[in-house]
This record gives sequence, C-alpha cells and structure tokens, in this order.
Amino acid sequence: MNRINSILVPACVFALAGCGQAEQKIESSGQQTNTPTETATSTTTGNDGSSNKAYEGTISGVISDSMCGKDHSGMGELGKDPVACTTKCVEQGAKYVLVSDSGDVYRLTDTSQAKGLAGKPVSIEGHIDPKEKAIHVHSIAAK
Repeated sequence: MNRINSILVPACVFALAGCGQAEQKIESSGQQTNTPTETATSTTTGNDGSSNKAYEGTISGVISDSMCGKDHSGMGELGKDPVACTTKCVEQGAKYVLVSDSGDVYRLTDTSQAKGLAGKPVSIEGHIDPKEKAIHVHSIAAK
C-alpha cells in the first residue's frame, strides 16, 4: 500500500478551450488554480450538424447530481423527489451537473453556483464543450 501511495499521479487538468475568462484547473490534489487564457472562441460543426468544439452560449436544463444524472429511480423512495435526491447525493460526495433539455449530462466547472438549485430548471451561460460534455460556468439563473 505504501508503494502505491509513493507513486506520483499526473495532475488531471480540466480546462475548456476558448474561455475568455480565467479557466479553472482542478489538479489531482484537489487544489484549484485560475489561469487566464487568450484562446479565441470558435465553433466547428461536425458532419451531423452538431458543434464539436467549445463555444460561448446558453444552455438550459435541470440541475442534478453526478451519481444519478438524469435518472433518480435507482435511489428508491428518495429518487421520487429530484430536489431531495440531488441534495442527498451531493452531501454524499457527488457533484452538481446539468441535465440539458435534450437529455445530455454536462459537468460544471463551478458547482458552487448550482447550490440551492438542485432539481430545478436553469439556464447556464458559459463556454460549452459538447464533445467533453462540460460547461465552464459564467452564470446560472433559475427559470
């Protein structure tokens, strides 16, 4: 076990290209750092007409948790109330996510703004990376 602990784990960096604001990087140690970026925002369309690069925009959906995603039914009675289920799952270590109106689940770079909006419809402004299913959150507003 000590041998495993002595192995250095490469830092896992989460950043979305194209964000004009400071990008949040989360390292494996759990520490967060902010680094400015000067990458221009761009959108590229794939063969199916969908965007496959990060772009600035607004996306609507419901705040859920990373454990349940779009389906809380696996949580029994608790799962019948998405607000209570999401709140309990986050208390147990899950992260807030957005389940978009189209049913896609997106990771959020700033989950603190989602607190208090569990299970509620919202609009999120930020840089959206449809390929990585992640949103660099600029703001979240309840609908």
